[in-house]
Amino acid sequence: MAVGPAQEVVSSAERDRLGLDVWPDTALGVLNDGSGKYRFFSTGTPGSRAPQKVITTSGTLNAPASGGITSSQQVTGVPSGFDYAGGGPVYRDANSGLVLQMLHLERPYGSDPSKFYTELDLGRVDPATGKVTRLGAIVRPHAVFADAQKTQTTIDLGAPSFSVTKVGSTSYLYVYFADASADTSGHVSFSGLSVARASLSSVLAAAKQGKVGSWNKYSDGEWTQPALGGASADINAGRPMAWAPGTARGDGRTIMVAGVSPHEMVLSTSVDGVSGWSARHPLWRDPDMFDAYPTVVADSGTPGNPGTTFFVYYTQWQSPSPDWSKARLMRRTVRCTQGTSGTDVALVRYSNGSHHQVTTGPAPTGYHEEGRWYLRSAQESGTVPLYGCRNGQDDQFLYKEADCGGSQFAIVQTEGWIYTARPSNPSVPLYRCHITGVGDHFVSTQPDCEAPGNANVVQEGLLGYALTH
Repeated sequence: MAVGPAQEVVSSAERDRLGLDVWPDTALGVLNDGSGKYRFFSTGTPGSRAPQKVITTSGTLNAPASGGITSSQQVTGVPSGFDYAGGGPVYRDANSGLVLQMLHLERPYGSDPSKFYTELDLGRVDPATGKVTRLGAIVRPHAVFADAQKTQTTIDLGAPSFSVTKVGSTSYLYVYFADASADTSGHVSFSGLSVARASLSSVLAAAKQGKVGSWNKYSDGEWTQPALGGASADINAGRPMAWAPGTARGDGRTIMVAGVSPHEMVLSTSVDGVSGWSARHPLWRDPDMFDAYPTVVADSGTPGNPGTTFFVYYTQWQSPSPDWSKARLMRRTVRCTQGTSGTDVALVRYSNGSHHQVTTGPAPTGYHEEGRWYLRSAQESGTVPLYGCRNGQDDQFLYKEADCGGSQFAIVQTEGWIYTARPSNPSVPLYRCHITGVGDHFVSTQPDCEAPGNANVVQEGLLGYALTH
């Protein structure tokens, strides 16, 4: 797969201008209204003071708030005892137009609002007014409130997306979360990933009656445990998550994007949405930022049914820890390249006189071109991927592994695919070079990195063979 660079789609300044305080505080719900227009749902806290509101903005996939705020309303019907009630991900029934929303409710253990217990509820959205009515709870942790309260352990189920998965002739709504269990002393343990489901037809029928129907967790190979407090299997054991995942179903597989830390997102897939999850593939890493709430969105058509190219939206705080004054909405483009035809993409070496950048992306401001070669845009026989990485703010370098060599380095984007041996077309070798004195990397066609005898310029190995035009 190829992952594009980070794109800012709602800036911190635009949030301030629109009064989008503490937003987006959940994963997004997205509805396609046609003609390139979309609605986006997430939770915000106007004035940074409770109560929370479900905020709807209108815009495009490139600019989700360009049409402004169309609705900002509290969830109605929330029981007492909860101090947070928000909503984000949505599902719209194509036949009836009924819109369901995932609701996230928090119940504090005491006076500290940062220590809480959550449940997932189902809401119904009035498409005309944006009003969200709570229908009822659908998922609670296996750990009961009284046991978790003993150790004040926060249990955050997130606000997961709805994934429509067909099993035989029946379509189900799947929701994914990290379940929690507690012993009688209050010690809480979490699953890597758990799942609950209900048949789509039963959910829609119940919602039309103002109810939620019966949901069940997957446990011991069966869907017999009640989703309200039942036990669940760990279907992705040994792979903990920092946040609730973003999931979507398309092209015969479930796509899951999850944070393995507040700074790094990874992707894995499963054919049946339960078993056989693929190895986690790093998508991006921002060591100096705090990223959360990934939402997988198709680049066209039904937002929750992605094809080979899709977007991942996420909230980013431009700081190592959450700071809502520095929050913005970001987006990455992910392109599944297996089985696709590649084209040549230009890999350009730029310099500003003191540092280099080598990228297939846009020319950085203040830099001039020093060399140009070509990679392939998709994998083909005899090629390996090259990734754009960064050490600190200025030292950009290329790497042949998706992890960029360690968690301290930023994963910027997939640059393309380079040949491991000379192809039949005209090509040159590319070596990675390092100027140790200033902490700067570049690439060169020369094994001496164009600096014979200079001990401060070190060749770090052959990257491969790039095409020339």
